[in-house]
Amino acid sequence: MAFACATLAACTDNPNGAKTERSSAERVAEQLDICGAGGGEFAQRVCDNRSLAALDGQVRATLVAESASISDAGAQLLVQNQNRWRNAARVSCGIVDEAIEPDATQQRCLEAAFRARAQDAQNSVQEVGGYTFQRMELVDATPVTAEIASAVGGTAPIAIQRDIRFPRIDGPQTPAIRRFNELVAQQPQFELGDATNENVNYSIAYAGEELISVKFIISSDSIAAANATNTVKAVTVVMSDGGRLLSESDVFRADSGWQDFITDRAVARISREFPDYANFPPRRDVYETATKPHLWLITEQGLVLMFPPLSFGGSHADGGIEVTIPWADLRRYLNPAAPAPIRAAV
Repeated sequence: MAFACATLAACTDNPNGAKTERSSAERVAEQLDICGAGGGEFAQRVCDNRSLAALDGQVRATLVAESASISDAGAQLLVQNQNRWRNAARVSCGIVDEAIEPDATQQRCLEAAFRARAQDAQNSVQEVGGYTFQRMELVDATPVTAEIASAVGGTAPIAIQRDIRFPRIDGPQTPAIRRFNELVAQQPQFELGDATNENVNYSIAYAGEELISVKFIISSDSIAAANATNTVKAVTVVMSDGGRLLSESDVFRADSGWQDFITDRAVARISREFPDYANFPPRRDVYETATKPHLWLITEQGLVLMFPPLSFGGSHADGGIEVTIPWADLRRYLNPAAPAPIRAAV
């Protein structure tokens, strides 16, 4: 029992002096208790505020429920994510000094943030394709300096914010799963001092025993710049081969002419989307984008070619576009040894 308490769960004394194990959910509930000891001055402010305490309690209850389906290590990451988010929410709402009581504007900001978080927390853990995916979050905020605010003028925000999300497979860490977690982990591309807001979100396009394909949506905007930068990318990992990135040869047979086929399909699709543009899109630009595996999403239905803004000859205002080609249409070009779900179409 002592060994189990040391390695699997925290132990506590019961009235009879015996040791009892606490579940991961119980520990998460205790660690996320905003009114618990050691939470800091802002935590105490939230605890003393009936409205904020109730909203934080909703978040806590959701995360406790989510923690029941993941490992102890995953549960601790849930706690870290939430504590980091709470601190960023404070700064984003203009509360630099934790000891100061929020004013009316800051109170409304915090209530909106905590309310949105209560909804967001419901998707912290997903069961897809036999895997348990836990959402990882790098959430930070820093106040805008007086120097930057002066340079920007009256349009300067209260804070610079970072919200970077990516999936992590919980549970037993096989070599392939460890490699997947390494490949999908995202890192900030800017320092908070660069005065650039940064956002990364994801969705799981396909997950199965042999392959996992994840779509990332990435945006950044400098508070001194006129336009935000938006792009997309895919991280597709072949789990059946130790966890490595998908290559073109995993999908297509060499010398089959697949490049021209998918380019022609993409050109036709994009031209229908932009009928007012003459001789559009440029085939060379479409070819360069369509043949890049890091812009391919693998789905049950087919291959999705992702075209980020500016990648197919259009302007930034045109945004991006996706072109889906069913596996049945690609059958003659596919590698017979491709991982599922691609192989099923051969």
